[in-house]
Amino acid sequence: MTEPIPCRGVMFDLDGTLVDSSQDLWRALNHVLDKYGFSTLAHDQVKDLVGRGARSLIARGFWGAEAVAPKDDPRFEAAVDDFLVHYHAHIADHSRPYPGVRKTLELLGTRGLRLAVATNKPAYLTTRLLDLLDLSRHFDPIVSGDTFPRLKPDPLPLLEILGGWGIPPSLGVMVGDSETDAEAAHAAGSPLILVSYGYNRGIPVSTHAPRQVIHHFTDLGTLLLPQP
Repeated sequence: MTEPIPCRGVMFDLDGTLVDSSQDLWRALNHVLDKYGFSTLAHDQVKDLVGRGARSLIARGFWGAEAVAPKDDPRFEAAVDDFLVHYHAHIADHSRPYPGVRKTLELLGTRGLRLAVATNKPAYLTTRLLDLLDLSRHFDPIVSGDTFPRLKPDPLPLLEILGGWGIPPSLGVMVGDSETDAEAAHAAGSPLILVSYGYNRGIPVSTHAPRQVIHHFTDLGTLLLPQP
C-alpha cells in the first residue's frame, strides 16, 4: 500500500507535467530547423529534447541530444529569437492540460494546499500558456526560468517558493517529469513525485529516486496528505 506524503504545498513543473505542450514545441522547433537548414524532426524525437528551456531545445535540435547551447553565436541567437516568436504566436494551438489536471488542482486547493508552478519557460511564455488554458488562477506563485538568477536543476526556484510560503522543504512536494525536476527537488530537500507520461528523454523516471511515480495526474488526490 502506498504511504501518503505529508505536505502543505505542492510545486509543479509545467511542460510534460501539467500540460502536454509537445505538439506546439515540435512545430516551433521544426519551423526553426527548416529555416536554418537543418533536418526537421519527428514529434517523438522532440519530446525527448524538451526540459531545460528553449536554448537547450534548439541546440539539441540542431546538433543532437547532448548538445549545449553556444555562447556568442549570432546565428544561434537569431534562431532562438525566431523560435520564441513562432512559439509565442502558437503556444496553445494544440497544447492542453493532461487528463485530470483541472479536477485535481481544484481538489488540492479545496484541501488547503498551496500550489505553485516552477518551470524553466520564460515568464512571458509561462503566463501566456497558463492564461490561455485557464490554469493561472490555481497557482501562487508562478516561477519561471527568468524569475531568479538560476533555474532548475538548481534548487533556488524551489527554495524561494518554499521560503515565500514559510514551509519547510520536507512539507513542500515537487511534482515533475524529468531529471531536471528530480535534481532540483533532491537538492532542495523536498519530496519528489514524478509522472511517467512526460518528457523524460526516454529514461525511466524511477531511476531518479522519486518518492513515488504516478501514471495519472488524479493519483495525487490520494497520494498527498495535507498538514495543518
